[in-house]
Amino acid sequence: MLDETDLALVDALQLNPRASWSSLADALELAPITLARRWQRLVDDGTAWVTVALSDRQMRGAVLELSCRPGTARAVALELAELPHVSTVGVTTGRFQVFALVLAPSLAAIADVLVRSLPVPADVTTLHSHLYSGLFGGVVWRLGVINRVRTEQVREPAGPPPERIRPFGEGDRRLFLALGHDGRRSYHDLAAELGVSPQAVRRRLDRLHRHGDITFRCDVARPLTGWGTMAFLWLSVPDGDLPVVGRALGAMPETRHCSGVPGPANLALVVSLHSLEHLDELLARIVRDHPTAAVIDRRVVLQQVKVHGRIVDELGRSVRVVPVDPWAAVDPISQ
Repeated sequence: MLDETDLALVDALQLNPRASWSSLADALELAPITLARRWQRLVDDGTAWVTVALSDRQMRGAVLELSCRPGTARAVALELAELPHVSTVGVTTGRFQVFALVLAPSLAAIADVLVRSLPVPADVTTLHSHLYSGLFGGVVWRLGVINRVRTEQVREPAGPPPERIRPFGEGDRRLFLALGHDGRRSYHDLAAELGVSPQAVRRRLDRLHRHGDITFRCDVARPLTGWGTMAFLWLSVPDGDLPVVGRALGAMPETRHCSGVPGPANLALVVSLHSLEHLDELLARIVRDHPTAAVIDRRVVLQQVKVHGRIVDELGRSVRVVPVDPWAAVDPISQ
């Protein structure tokens, strides 16, 4: 388990993932060099990391459910995890033993992935796909261990929106991919890779962030923070209630993914939990707070294999990076 200082450091970076160590020093009551060393140790151990994610309007996605031949679920999950446009993969209980989240830059592109170009592992016997109608939460989440005063000290101030909105272009894509291994890469490091000035990188990144095209997220090996269990839930919500219920469930501290999809079960929810008993409490809370929502199916996530671009071990530690690339499956002819 991580100690209190490491937990506070991760929580602070979940609030402000690219914050400088000097800006965090007062809130966490540690010297900047101490914070930098602690963070580097967490990164080197694969215990925590910062990465980048696209906004809902810059990509389309789908939930995949796969049934596999007996004894092959982990191998199937690992095969899917190698695909850069598959962001997250887990092995679950139930009729479908593997779930995956797949991304693409447009509706046409995600349709092509689901219909034609997705390489389905040989041991898959059944595949169901559910197209996102909207994302409600889970891309960014928090441990929530630092108090309100420290939270306000750490939180990144909201800047003004950009004066001019530009389409997400090739330069933006290159910057996004350059941040896939490490969302805290310096402007100088990014500039050297992209062949531009550090000032140009800063301006582009600032514009993308303020416009909401991208967001940064700090992840951590969840079992080492007390979140040792996960569940995958399907809910049925009346269409008129879906936006309100989706936003409420997406804002829960347990939520790691919440998406609306067309169909009888129209809301997919992936949650982290402290225990299996926590699942019972969470289900009771959902039913109490949202009486029009019905839980259609519930599955325990036996092992998470990939977490937004990171291959993880049984303790949730990052062992390898397969950076998220929603454009990876797009046929160059169709671009």
